[in-house]
Amino acid sequence: MTAAESDPYGAHRFRVRCDALSKLGFSEVRGLSVAVESANGDESRSDSPPSETDRRDRYGRRGRRVRKRPGPRPRPPSPSRREASSPPLELRRGVTDDQSLWAWFRAWVDGEATPQDVCICLLDATGEPVRGWVCRAATPVRWTGPHLVADAAAVATESLELTHEGIDALTDLDECAD
Repeated sequence: MTAAESDPYGAHRFRVRCDALSKLGFSEVRGLSVAVESANGDESRSDSPPSETDRRDRYGRRGRRVRKRPGPRPRPPSPSRREASSPPLELRRGVTDDQSLWAWFRAWVDGEATPQDVCICLLDATGEPVRGWVCRAATPVRWTGPHLVADAAAVATESLELTHEGIDALTDLDECAD
């Protein structure tokens, strides 16, 4: 393996695909994350007897403090009791004449839209997809418009926040193709 093959990809080249949105460029994607939690949150209990250690109180008198002995390490929950969760996905872009983010949000609020899969594809230096993820059954839950300040020379941005049913890694990068 050469050094070039093992170098990490830059985070600044990516593509977002969704049937509900026209071909848009995004400046930022946030929330591409998965956490695993136990369904019941069981904690292990130690049945070991406590040990006693000497200790002096604030007056210098000897007292005894009870301390639990460490027990066995807790085992991870079985697969049937594990739950994966992801934060909302946030898509951010500069404001243009295209109103498709707002249109999808309004259509969802009005009950006229259906959940959509959203693909996020990481691109290499030549623009070819190298890794990809799909957020299943995404639905818009918040649109945020630009923060307008008269004395600041900043780009007006808008963002769309999406909830979804989970993230999967793409094995077929054809879903990322132009």
